[in-house]
Amino acid sequence: MVEQVKQTIAAYDMLRSGEPVLVALSGGADSVALLHALRALGYPVQAFHLNHCLRGAESDRDEAFCRALCARLGVELTVERVDVAAAAREQGNGVEETARRMRYARLQDAAQGMKIATAHTADDNLETVLFHLVRGTGPKGLAGIPPVRGRIIRPLLRVERVQVEEYLASIGQDYVTDSTNADDAYTRNRIRHTVVPALREIQPSAAQAAARLGDLLRQDEDCLDGLVQACMAQAARPDGAWEIAPLRQVHPAVRTRALRRLLAQDGMPLRDLTAQHIFALEQLLESKKPSASCDLPHGFTARREYSALRFVREGEQPIRLAVPLVVPSEQTLWNGSVRVSVHVLEKNEVFYKSFNTFCVDCGTIDFVSLCVRTRKVGDRIRLTETGGSRTLKKLLIDRKIPLCKRDGLAVIADKTGVIAVQDIGMDCSRSPQGGARMQIKIEGY
Repeated sequence: MVEQVKQTIAAYDMLRSGEPVLVALSGGADSVALLHALRALGYPVQAFHLNHCLRGAESDRDEAFCRALCARLGVELTVERVDVAAAAREQGNGVEETARRMRYARLQDAAQGMKIATAHTADDNLETVLFHLVRGTGPKGLAGIPPVRGRIIRPLLRVERVQVEEYLASIGQDYVTDSTNADDAYTRNRIRHTVVPALREIQPSAAQAAARLGDLLRQDEDCLDGLVQACMAQAARPDGAWEIAPLRQVHPAVRTRALRRLLAQDGMPLRDLTAQHIFALEQLLESKKPSASCDLPHGFTARREYSALRFVREGEQPIRLAVPLVVPSEQTLWNGSVRVSVHVLEKNEVFYKSFNTFCVDCGTIDFVSLCVRTRKVGDRIRLTETGGSRTLKKLLIDRKIPLCKRDGLAVIADKTGVIAVQDIGMDCSRSPQGGARMQIKIEGY
């Protein structure tokens, strides 16, 4: 078994010669064997034990066993205790998931930059593959437990449980057994006690076959990951949205992975993202509606913005109230998203026209009601002398302003109507006629 551990460490470049490593020590057979094997191979070993306080006296027994074992072997041990059940209730999560997250978080803190060795075996990997298979998964789930994930390493991943038990017997080392491992109320235990033995009757080397499958699938995933990164680079836009064309053009195997990666990058937890959600996103990419949308987990929404796709979280669109405009003034509004400056031009002052900078005849403005607001139903604007007035709604559609952005554009208006609109233009009836002039400048962020 020790030779197998040595080969696995070398095959996946887990540790350098003499590199210190922290072992996640539960007191069970697998972690005890891992601790002994790494010491036998000459690695400086430390250990960490987390008492989850889930099994009463049995949890305390496990802690005491780990303390005694490490004291006898001269291994530095860190022990922490957490009330996982209370934490799970407080967070509204399952006990198993809470225990896993807390365990890895505490391990990372205790490691202080060292590699962390966990005692997952080939049997654990086979059970994981079967669990993912029946629950529904893709190639990444079928690949099982990765040998290396960041600073987490799994030197026992090619070792079967029977080898672990034989090794411990050969060195006269005892271990503790978690009584919940016998409870078939847990799905993994049912797989371990019923499905795996049946598979081994058909194929004794089923665990090793699953390990080889994982290696092949991870190799494929590495190749696809490069294509996904290239697709994302093509799709990225400076405003945080994603161009649709690159996503539509790539192979579906790349597109589905890219969509998951885009969601993760935009802050959405992926644990509740299903194949149905990915299918809905693909339908959104093909939709003929330029402002279509679909709901996603955790309060996220995917929105079409004509040729772009944007992911937004519930509550990200602030309420934008009307703000009076005092002349002269310069104001930053609506959580810093817009800045509006207004001032009366001197008689001979030159006006430099630019995008979203307008020169208005002061005689056409009711300064008492002058304000900056968002659009209202019935807003109209006449952009040229030769054309008639049009509704702001139709203009925004013609200009292909995304639906989600239309309610955020700054509208300068008074009681008689619209004066100018951000990214659209100025009503020509407000153009200078030889009298006093005022400059309005709108900057969006």
